[in-house]
Amino acid sequence: MRGDLGFRIAWRVRRWAATRQDSDLVQGQLERPDRKQLYSRWVDVRGWAAADDGAVIVRIYNGSTLLREVVPDAPRPDVTTARASALLGFDVQIPLDTAPRRFWLRVVAARLTDSSQARTLGVCRLTRAAPGQRVLPRSAYRDVWNAAAGSLTDAQFSVSGTTDATVLDRSGLATADDIVREARVTPDDVVLEIGCGIGRVGAKLAPRCRRWIGADVSDDMLGHAGRALAALANVDLLRLSGSDLEGVSDASIDVAYCTGVFMHLDEWDRYRYVTEAFRVLKPGGRLYIDNFNLLSEEGWSLFVTLCRLDPVARPANISKSSTPEELRLFVTRAGFGQIRVRTGGLWVSVFAEKP
Repeated sequence: MRGDLGFRIAWRVRRWAATRQDSDLVQGQLERPDRKQLYSRWVDVRGWAAADDGAVIVRIYNGSTLLREVVPDAPRPDVTTARASALLGFDVQIPLDTAPRRFWLRVVAARLTDSSQARTLGVCRLTRAAPGQRVLPRSAYRDVWNAAAGSLTDAQFSVSGTTDATVLDRSGLATADDIVREARVTPDDVVLEIGCGIGRVGAKLAPRCRRWIGADVSDDMLGHAGRALAALANVDLLRLSGSDLEGVSDASIDVAYCTGVFMHLDEWDRYRYVTEAFRVLKPGGRLYIDNFNLLSEEGWSLFVTLCRLDPVARPANISKSSTPEELRLFVTRAGFGQIRVRTGGLWVSVFAEKP
């Protein structure tokens, strides 16, 4: 990574200059590919581009070699911008038959009527999977998430899809508020977060309870969380095995929650954590779990998007959906009562109590 520093600094300077030069003409964003993913047979390139008259062309390069020209044609009403009158998306698969082991993918947008003015939407250094190369299995949770959390920015992007501190802070506060409200967290409660990641939610919730325990399978994630929550005296961190809550005593927890984590677990392990949460909760203890909802329009759209990824090199931490029925079944079979299921937008959330 250090060897790429000069290139990345130079690219950022060029990108700033390009943005200054043509911001009145072309806008856009590259949303995929993920630079940390291995690719085998193809790479999925997705984003949006716009100009005031809507006439835009997107060029995809491997270094200086032009791979594909795309005219964006999919409306993107989900993108908000103050300028261009037409927002159009592109989503194309680029074959990698002749791609080298490591390669730079560069995506540029320009006006269709005047390509002399162009804007670089993104540059990604990608790694192609070697023939027969094994990607980490999804169930190797510790290795998968240590690999995703080598740096703070990598960890932030892996758990939240952004490194923007303002966005992370806002989303952490919103989630903490929801958990406090729905799980009825009080200042006297001992609260356990299953899969605490970088402490995004815990930093906002820990000051509102007696003791907060952040548990995660990744040593690197726990390191980031420890630094983020170092000023809080009521915080404990626990490394998980990846299949249970060993280290948490029976009937010792008032509230257990697991948010934004089930999507990265196989179904069997989701249920294992629900049953473990039942074990560690006190009678009357409350549970909060969520995932993205396959039955919602937003959830189906995400499912279809992820379906386009190369199965041979599908990332081990790829998001997998739940349905309201699945999560309700898990908490019911584990022994919980007072079950409430909430749907709306992308998410399905379930709240339950231990009798």
